[in-house]
Amino acid sequence: MSIVYDLLLSILIYLPAFVANGSGPFIKRGTPIDFGKNFVDGRRLFGDGKTFEGLIVALTFGTTVGVIISKFFTAEWTLISFLESLFAMIGDMIGAFIKRRLGIPRGGRVLGLDQLDFVLGASLILVLMRVNITWYQFLFICGLAFFLHQGTNYVAYLLKIKNVPW
Repeated sequence: MSIVYDLLLSILIYLPAFVANGSGPFIKRGTPIDFGKNFVDGRRLFGDGKTFEGLIVALTFGTTVGVIISKFFTAEWTLISFLESLFAMIGDMIGAFIKRRLGIPRGGRVLGLDQLDFVLGASLILVLMRVNITWYQFLFICGLAFFLHQGTNYVAYLLKIKNVPW
């Protein structure tokens, strides 16, 4: 198969993670996943931006995309998309945890981590579920995520969905 086909296929494979990651900010307030608790360093575990309501929306939207994708692949894509969405959000929460440990407040910018944490989480479960991803598909998705994250966050800022343009 051609490399263009492989790259387009990688977009379909990672689409649930992208949708899940992009849907959380639509929830402005909710119950924080960390329940407001602090880590041993005295800083919040994740912060107010990681909520149960945002997680539910992310899982719902990401899995819904998977249901649609399963029409082109196999029925197991519904399960894969759910797990991919979940692991994308776990990756995002790990990113928030790291930022809190570094003393970076909610909305603070860490170039690279902000754009790729969800891709790394999604990639982990895709590998564990033996979804065939090549190194160049992974690198393509990382590059795509980096640039899309920048652009979509700026648009969300202009639409007043986000408080900062990154």
